[in-house]
Amino acid sequence: MIRFGFCMKESRNSKLLVDRKNWLGAAFLDLVNEIVLRFKFRRIEVYGRENVPASDPFILVSNHSSRFDGLMVLRALRRKANYMVSPAELSGYQGVTLPWVGAFPANPKADLIGFAQEGFRKGDGLVVFPEGTVYYDGILHSFKPGAARIALSAHRDGIPVKVIPASIMYEWEGPAVARIIFGEPVDLSAYSAHFEKKPLIAARNLSDSLYREVAELRSEISARPSIAYLGGEKPCRSWVQQYEQEIDQAFEKTA
Repeated sequence: MIRFGFCMKESRNSKLLVDRKNWLGAAFLDLVNEIVLRFKFRRIEVYGRENVPASDPFILVSNHSSRFDGLMVLRALRRKANYMVSPAELSGYQGVTLPWVGAFPANPKADLIGFAQEGFRKGDGLVVFPEGTVYYDGILHSFKPGAARIALSAHRDGIPVKVIPASIMYEWEGPAVARIIFGEPVDLSAYSAHFEKKPLIAARNLSDSLYREVAELRSEISARPSIAYLGGEKPCRSWVQQYEQEIDQAFEKTA
């Protein structure tokens, strides 16, 4: 879903994206969203809501396994955010209504970093599904590094954005149940220290770390083991120490 270069701020068109959030339209969609989710699911469970900042800017990174994911995040967040979505999802009726709650297209010709930072400075959050599309096979697919680049660019530019991993799971057998869990913010210091010198490597490693965090959260709200443990690794929620070492090793190989 996200394909753009590090120099996006200088080389991409900042006029292609407009914040179209509308409080009246958002209130209407919130009501519709609640009706749809309550009709579809017998029970909706939200965990870790305290990990989402009450007013500070944030980036929420989640898996994408259902068309209900955006609705679940919208309901659980309970605060303003911009939602990066595929341009194909903003056609027809959705193209008119979804921008009311902050949806904008992941247009590779647009200044996505600049647009995200405008939102951060207003205290808004950013929601990204870094798998790039919906996967219905129950497997967590590799993350594109766009969200990591946005996070590290904001950190570099002095914007105190928090990066929140999240996971959404559904039980479809019997009465349908939906679950969403918000994890603790990921420490960016180990990655931002290397971002200026090797931005692509730092962003890739942060993206991999976020992938593992989402995988761990996935295991917490489902009966499935975390795919991060399939290699027999000892379960550990603090991935930053491991990846700080891997970043240093990557720099040594490319120096």
